[in-house]
Amino acid sequence: MKKINFQKIIQILFYTLVFCYLLAHSYGYLDPDLGWHLKVGEQIINEKAVPTYEYYNWTLEGKKWVDHEWLINVITFLLYKNFGYLAVNIFFALIILLTLILLNLFVQKYFLKEKKGLFFILFFQAIGVLAMIPHLGVRMQEITVLNLLLLLIIIYNYEKHKKTKILFWLLPLFYFWACLHAGFLIGIFIIFFWIVIKLIKTVIDKLKSKSRLIQIRDNSQLTFFYFAFFSALITFFTPYGFKLYEFLFDYKNAFYQTHIQEWLPFFSFPILYWQLLYTAFIAIVIILSIVDAIKKEKKIILWDLLISLFFIFLAFKSRRHFPLLFIISFPMLITFFVDSFDFKEIFKKFPKQLFLVKSYLIIGFLLIILNQLIKINFTSDPFLSFNNNYPQKAVVFLKNNPQYNNLKFFNPYGWGGYMIWTIPERKLFIDGRLPQYPFAKHTFLEEDYEFFDKEKIEKKLNEYDIKLVLLDIKEKKYKFNWFEEYFLGFNEDEINKNINKNHLRDYLNNSKEWGKIYIDKLSAIYVKK
Repeated sequence: MKKINFQKIIQILFYTLVFCYLLAHSYGYLDPDLGWHLKVGEQIINEKAVPTYEYYNWTLEGKKWVDHEWLINVITFLLYKNFGYLAVNIFFALIILLTLILLNLFVQKYFLKEKKGLFFILFFQAIGVLAMIPHLGVRMQEITVLNLLLLLIIIYNYEKHKKTKILFWLLPLFYFWACLHAGFLIGIFIIFFWIVIKLIKTVIDKLKSKSRLIQIRDNSQLTFFYFAFFSALITFFTPYGFKLYEFLFDYKNAFYQTHIQEWLPFFSFPILYWQLLYTAFIAIVIILSIVDAIKKEKKIILWDLLISLFFIFLAFKSRRHFPLLFIISFPMLITFFVDSFDFKEIFKKFPKQLFLVKSYLIIGFLLIILNQLIKINFTSDPFLSFNNNYPQKAVVFLKNNPQYNNLKFFNPYGWGGYMIWTIPERKLFIDGRLPQYPFAKHTFLEEDYEFFDKEKIEKKLNEYDIKLVLLDIKEKKYKFNWFEEYFLGFNEDEINKNINKNHLRDYLNNSKEWGKIYIDKLSAIYVKK
């Protein structure tokens, strides 16, 4: 009779739990951009071409635009149309699940000398999932997290075996990555950054050897450079070609990074404590590794150090980048803890207690998995299931009152994606696709914010001849814990007051030129008399 492999059972239970947790989370909210992702995917299928001109917003109608996520939009729409919303949720949950499993195998193969360290791998993956969860669900950027890991696997495999054939995988990886998400730019940076680090290391090694002849060129590095060059070049042969880079260059204006929540630093309000905790672990490991290397005169792995520091910087700059930091830093984190602690030797001294721990652990996993399954709020149509966050009733009102169809319309930024799908016949002012688009001598998002500037409201409404306005009127209230109040100094009343300020709403309510034609607990519609 075969001996039961406890480690395999624990891994199966752990990843089953993660999958259920991801599903429960993705069914717990509706991403504000899902509507436009589906509509654009449908457009590409119907027209058999990627979109090149804007016609969802009347403000940008006829302007050129690039959908840098066109392929993932098509995949998402086809899943939604043919298999329903459940298939969409499963697809995106599987992307993250596959990433975690591959990351586990990757670390064990390339960084651990023996088959040990499972506890640390699963422990830090659990922290990582909790830290990444605000950015997970039905989110297109998840594909960049997986592709980043695939890129690292290719790089480390080549570094270890020096076999050129593995580098051929870079070409399809970057081609499809450029069709799936703009995150491929991170990948291009990494492959050339790897070359630079290797050149620096070569120079340092030659100088330390005190050799008169310093030969920097390395055939393996030269081969990698050729493949890196062609990997970058192949991204110009996607359906958009050079236009893709022209569009992404518009992101140089950073206004959206300070006004869209997912682009804010993760130490800004609301504070994401799991991200801070994981980043603290990484910072401690980097510091201790440097100190240990100096004391014992060991080599510092320059690549691990610098790439981790770079992604810590990215994550501090924008919480959206935290999942990338998690992937990049995970191998170094696990290697450090496995080298520092050996649980096998500790548990050998307590065989009976270990059996009880294993039993309780399995039972615990099964109970938590069951709990997550019960929590999943299955729905076949997410656009009808989140009435507290999206203007479902207001959309019905607009559909039932066609007399307002020809009036120029102003809508909240966060509801644009929802309305593109639910009321496609209505031309919008703005949605979540193009916040950074150059517009009126600044960005489109900046122009949208001017409608809420007390001194500019009347001028802006007249400038655009807007005669119909939809507003979000729901009061938002954040509750702070004792740590945030007493140690971080957050003033709950003041912050809630500022969050709920809406000068446009106040203007419309007090103006004799505007009348309210619809109101519910979430939204209100105003028309110019």
